Amino acid sequence: MTAKLRIKAKGIEIEWEGDVEYLKNDLPDLISAIVMALGVSASDDESEEAEPVVLGEGKTFTTAALAAKIKPTSAADLFKIALAKLQISDKIEPASRAQIHNEMKLAPKFYKPSMKNNLGNTIDTLLGQGAINEPSSGNFALSQAAQEQLQAKI
Repeated sequence: MTAKLRIKAKGIEIEWEGDVEYLKNDLPDLISAIVMALGVSASDDESEEAEPVVLGEGKTFTTAALAAKIKPTSAADLFKIALAKLQISDKIEPASRAQIHNEMKLAPKFYKPSMKNNLGNTIDTLLGQGAINEPSSGNFALSQAAQEQLQAKI
């Protein structure tokens, strides 16, 4: 299956067409590299208002927009935001570890490469706190309490 993507921001226009898996896995890194090479920093966007995000039935939003609104301070926070996006916006419940990690990478202002290596620890911590559930091996869903906490922060 193929997908098309067109991004215009801060005088940069990127247009792409190709395989959906590339879009999910590799394109965010390529776009980040292009933006860095052009000298546009993340701080250029920080003065702008975050896109309003409302969690609820029928609403769609991006992981980056939700992260900008909530401002995660840890891998666990970003994991919950990515999982909320998959569950609420994309209607994917439960979501696999790989799907959640790919969503985390779509919030480049908050994602750090070390989060990939520590993902197992992050999942174990969230399971221990009861913030997420593992209905089947390697698939996760937000607990009702965690989802309500996220909604309260918006």
